[in-house]
Amino acid sequence: MRSDARAPDEPEPRTVVARASDERGEIALARRGDVTELIVNGAFAMDTVHTATERALATLALDRLAGTDLHVLVGGLGLGFTARALLADPRVSHVEVVELHAPLVEWAREGLVPPIAGLLDDPRLSVTVGDVLDVVPALPHGRLDAVLLDVDNGPGFLIHERNTEVYRRQFLAAAVRALVSGGMVAFWSADPSPELAEELAAVADATEAVTLDVERDGRAFTYTVYLGRRGG
Repeated sequence: MRSDARAPDEPEPRTVVARASDERGEIALARRGDVTELIVNGAFAMDTVHTATERALATLALDRLAGTDLHVLVGGLGLGFTARALLADPRVSHVEVVELHAPLVEWAREGLVPPIAGLLDDPRLSVTVGDVLDVVPALPHGRLDAVLLDVDNGPGFLIHERNTEVYRRQFLAAAVRALVSGGMVAFWSADPSPELAEELAAVADATEAVTLDVERDGRAFTYTVYLGRRGG
């Protein structure tokens, strides 16, 4: 969900650009110089300092998919880097983003979120304001080529407490059922989660954990993308 799931060092003062509350909590958009930050329920969610792992969530799944006319669902709009990486692949014909917080979508449309500038104008992209816990289980079976989940900082660092269900077997099974044969489900996690790996292995036909090293402010971080494939 971010380049650093822990509170970043702040060499420059933070200016809150927008703030809103809804039934899910509070969301704020802030800037430190030319850095854009997303803060949810008082927790640092992501910024624009390093975005390689957000993009890797998309490219790791795409690298494992065959064919064209790919349909992908992304849980969490964030600052748009995962969706943008998907749309950069000419094989992708449609990206559906499910975003919990309507204000973030409104700010993006109003131009308040520079990384998302122009993204929502792409005709291949659609945005649904909703909860992946409701949307994904309701999907028709075998509809999608990939489901990418980045709604927290991982199962060990929840932004929304209800999202503990995202990493449990019932939801994971629903995500796998929504895939075509050979489709991929992928989860971003700030820390290794053997429990998530075990739960995913119980419902997917093949699984993989890819570690991603990031250095920021002189500190090293290792994040993990968990991938599961639906077999034929």
